[in-house]
Amino acid sequence: MSINPDELINIDAMGGRTPFERPIPGQSLTNDPDTKYPWEQPPMYTDIQSAVMSIVADSYEEETYKMVALSLADGMPVGNLAAMILQTGFQEGKWNPDLMMLLIEPTMYILAAIAEQCGIDYLLYEGDTFESYEEDEEEIEEQTATNFKDMNSKMRQELKFKDLRPAQITKQAVPEEALEVIEDFEPPKEVLSLLARKKEESNNSLLERT
Repeated sequence: MSINPDELINIDAMGGRTPFERPIPGQSLTNDPDTKYPWEQPPMYTDIQSAVMSIVADSYEEETYKMVALSLADGMPVGNLAAMILQTGFQEGKWNPDLMMLLIEPTMYILAAIAEQCGIDYLLYEGDTFESYEEDEEEIEEQTATNFKDMNSKMRQELKFKDLRPAQITKQAVPEEALEVIEDFEPPKEVLSLLARKKEESNNSLLERT
């Protein structure tokens, strides 16, 4: 009686691939040294300013801008989309892991700015809700109303921003040159029209269910 190895393995739990389909340990060491992967070569950008400007240029290209806006309108958190952009850039050899970590906050600011330009209510992180943002703000207001006079400036700042993740995404993380591009940009009418149609269809669908 023959046994199929696939029947002994939960393939779904392993992302749809069996261990026999994975690369052999050490396989990368046998690759031709003259044909390196992009991330194995010196990165295209080595300073945060030039890297942020490249992200701004790519994000504000018309088709990319439309994709970002529609993704955020569909409920994709800003953090998730930023992670996808930065991971893709790393795989393309644009930056190394260290610079990629420094680009998280500027990239999230850029994406949040696109959402605000298009009038999109957005979430920052997976698992966030708009209700949780409101609760955080109410809690801070209650605490500051009772204890604010007894605190020094440092304690006030810590209380204000403690566990309030949106406050951590600030324009100070973005170079002035990039901010000028963001603030002077006018959303394409096509994108605004698509978003308005999408919102109308969503409202109609909600009314039908009601």
